[in-house]
Amino acid sequence: MNSAILIWLYTFGFALLHSFMAMNAVKQRFYGLGMSEQGYRLLYSVLGVITTIIWLALIHVLPDQPLYHAQGLLRYVLYALQWVGLVIFLLALLPIDGAVFLGLKKAEKQVDSFIVLGIYKYIRHPMYSGIMLILLANPEQSWNGLHFAFIVSLYFIVGSKLEERRMLQAHPDYANYQQQVGAFIPKFWNRS
Repeated sequence: MNSAILIWLYTFGFALLHSFMAMNAVKQRFYGLGMSEQGYRLLYSVLGVITTIIWLALIHVLPDQPLYHAQGLLRYVLYALQWVGLVIFLLALLPIDGAVFLGLKKAEKQVDSFIVLGIYKYIRHPMYSGIMLILLANPEQSWNGLHFAFIVSLYFIVGSKLEERRMLQAHPDYANYQQQVGAFIPKFWNRS
């Protein structure tokens, strides 16, 4: 079977599991079985790490072919874009309590956090933006790497829509935030 097909199929399975476990109805079912919110978040994080490791291993063991190897100025521009992506990703972590995010510490609130601090004033999904920029600006790309970059980007775009639906239910003022702040790229126009 073609490597690209396997990458897309695994990613589809990963996305289904990840999105299924993020659903409030599924969380409530686990809570009803006696699992705490913190325990569920930890389970979610552990499963995410394990499935991501399998995902990355799959990409590296499947047959692959180089697609391009950027040279000269283009190579440095792509590396610079990757650094920008890394900075965006790291800035996204600053206002977040990592221990709560991973399920290592109990959250003080039971609803999804609505953060409008730091980079979140300019981008609604900076973690996704940073990772997409790192993947898509790779100066040495293979076919498997390109498929991985595209499917991860697609997953982030679709996942952000589902995440925002949950945020709108938990935080009615999120609608105004959506209008004012770009999802993946800052809005430099129409800001009040």
